[in-house]
Amino acid sequence: MFCPHCSEEIAAQAEICPKCGVRVHNTSEEDKPNIAINILSFCCTPLLGIIMYFVWKNDKPKAAKSALVWALIAIGLYVVLMVLFGIIGFVLGSMDEYNY
Repeated sequence: MFCPHCSEEIAAQAEICPKCGVRVHNTSEEDKPNIAINILSFCCTPLLGIIMYFVWKNDKPKAAKSALVWALIAIGLYVVLMVLFGIIGFVLGSMDEYNY
C-alpha cells in the first residue's frame, strides 16, 4: 500500500503514514446516528440499542451514543407507562360498581 500524500510504501494496516504523518485510512465514512437502528431501539427492542452501543462504541461513537440514548428513552417511557397503567388498573379495580 502507498501513502496517498507522499507516495511512500507503507504497511497495509497503517493508519498514519510514518514518513509524512498524514492519516491514510479512509476517514470519510461519517459517524452519524443510524436512523433505522434508532427507530428500532425506540419502538421495538431497546435491547438492540444497548447491544449496538457496545458494538459501535469504539468505531462509531456518535452512532453508538445515539442508539443507546434512544434505547434508554424507550426503557424510561415503558417504565412510566407501566406504572401509569398499574395505577389506573388499581384505581379502576378497587372501584365498587355501586359507588359511581
